[in-house]
Amino acid sequence: MRIGIDLDDVLADFISEFAEIAYDIYGRPQPETKPVDWEWSNFGLSKEEQGVVWDRIINTFNFWEKLMVEPGADRISMVRLLQDGHDLVFITARAKTSGYTVQEQSARWLNKNFGISYPTVIVDTNKGPLAAALKLDYFVDDRPKNCWEIQDAVPTCKVFLKNSSHNVNQDLGYRPLERVKDFNEFVNKVKVV
Repeated sequence: MRIGIDLDDVLADFISEFAEIAYDIYGRPQPETKPVDWEWSNFGLSKEEQGVVWDRIINTFNFWEKLMVEPGADRISMVRLLQDGHDLVFITARAKTSGYTVQEQSARWLNKNFGISYPTVIVDTNKGPLAAALKLDYFVDDRPKNCWEIQDAVPTCKVFLKNSSHNVNQDLGYRPLERVKDFNEFVNKVKVV
């Protein structure tokens, strides 16, 4: 099986790092605050202030290597997928930062945190066409838009939305998605088949 896995807020805890940087600069949001939507509206930051946080991220040397592992994503689950012979493709839309390329930072992070020696990392915002070209069988992401793109591009792919504070209350309308609470649950869904 070929499995597509998003990085941020599926495997890597980007939200906590973003919030910490915002708190360091502006004194808000309070530590442990999680965004309730994609606009980070409960953080009390204007678009300009969010831009300043992003400027700090972009100018941080090898920023993507510094993230913590997302709760509910552990090395044992990743090893289970690899031992079963699945092809894993890590698909991310991360922004370019100072230091190594996004692809190399991400690969180094995956090696350090999950023991994957040569991970396949692809940086792209158009996940649907990419999934079609890769002929994905499974995919997990925390952004509904990405999940719907994959469903449209590869109707045979089993797509899962990983619950996150910014999507749990989102109205998915007429296009519901199968949800998983974390990466470990996603792995268990793959293992059942």
